[in-house]
Amino acid sequence: MKHLYTTHFLIFVGSIVLLFATSLPSVAASFSGRVIDEAGQPVEGLIIALPSFPGNTPPHRHERFQGMFPPAQPSETDATGAFSIINIATPSVSRLTLFPERNSDYEVRSVEIEGFPVYLDKRQQHFGGVNFAIETDADIENVEITVRLRMRIRGRVLSADGTPLRNARVQLGVKRRNVDGRGRGNSSGSTNLDEDGNFVEYVDEAAYYTVTVTYRGQTVESEEILLEEGQRLDGLVLKLGGEPEPLKTERVVVAPPPRVHDPARFEAARKREREGMWAINPDNRHAYKVIRCETREAAQAQAAAQDAHLLVINDKAEQEWLLEVFGQRENYWIGLISGSEEGKQQWDNGEPVTYTSWMSPQEAAKIAKSAPDSDVHPNYIVLIGMSGKWQVARPGNPLIRMTERAILERENFIIGAPAPEGDVEKP
Repeated sequence: MKHLYTTHFLIFVGSIVLLFATSLPSVAASFSGRVIDEAGQPVEGLIIALPSFPGNTPPHRHERFQGMFPPAQPSETDATGAFSIINIATPSVSRLTLFPERNSDYEVRSVEIEGFPVYLDKRQQHFGGVNFAIETDADIENVEITVRLRMRIRGRVLSADGTPLRNARVQLGVKRRNVDGRGRGNSSGSTNLDEDGNFVEYVDEAAYYTVTVTYRGQTVESEEILLEEGQRLDGLVLKLGGEPEPLKTERVVVAPPPRVHDPARFEAARKREREGMWAINPDNRHAYKVIRCETREAAQAQAAAQDAHLLVINDKAEQEWLLEVFGQRENYWIGLISGSEEGKQQWDNGEPVTYTSWMSPQEAAKIAKSAPDSDVHPNYIVLIGMSGKWQVARPGNPLIRMTERAILERENFIIGAPAPEGDVEKP
């Protein structure tokens, strides 16, 4: 009887092991490349991490910590800026971040993966937060990440007797006044000082800043500090129970390093500006980019050459994301023609129209019933960036001459997938 129990137990354990093994995700060979600064110099000692989620669609914010794969071991860059992350579970959506997230001393300026310049989503943390899907068992090499030191204010808090306020938890507030005077802002929260009474507060833009520290009912406020683009302030001293130390005695402003002219990197930057960069929407995994074009027909040709199509807008959230990423100052050709012989509208790629943003309901009804003037001069649709409304560009309309950009779209933008022939973005 004991032998029978043992046999059943081994069968049960074996079944569990087999089930677990078959349910395990496959593994990507690696994700490797190098990190450089804006002058093209390697950055040593920076930790690159890749938190991953199963499938090809990123989870919603409230699901971020559910179903997450065991993280691959982060990689620290060496003296040449090189890094390599292995054992990444796939297929997955991975999020490229600098570690420690939110507290890294660097911010990401650009990322190039498999020859694709990846546009950084302005809503994501610009010192990381690049989302992309990785194909099963992909081997991703030659990734290039360009970073720069984040703007910051680094200071020290002293007690009334002049000794450092060691390891204390204080309330830290930062007020911002824009250089052009058009905007203001403030933030506050508790922070822990280190053993020497030091704190670091990162900022994102050139502005005038005022720092306030409160501890046990005592408050001290700094003078107004001007930080220009890329600058860092070290040496701010705030003394509780008295006046703040004059900034001129301790102030050390670290300017960004001078840029070194590199013809190859300059031409690469020009190419990225000319051909655009793919922006990956974290909500639907589609990739988008803006291109310059003389006509809508030219935009269609460029889209076909890059295994893409002109923009399809499926809902309001998608359109709002696009205008936030690419800006509202321009007009964009999109993949829609007004009217058809059947009286139905559909996008260039064949998808049905499920969302519209016409100028008015009356115009929408008129457009739906109208047919193109001719096959030679169809009624194309333009997305007006300033208003977010769609407008028909009929032959002779000045809007045609005013529209010099188009938005391209690619579905299922997956790193490590086989490259389609003719994709001009690949080297």
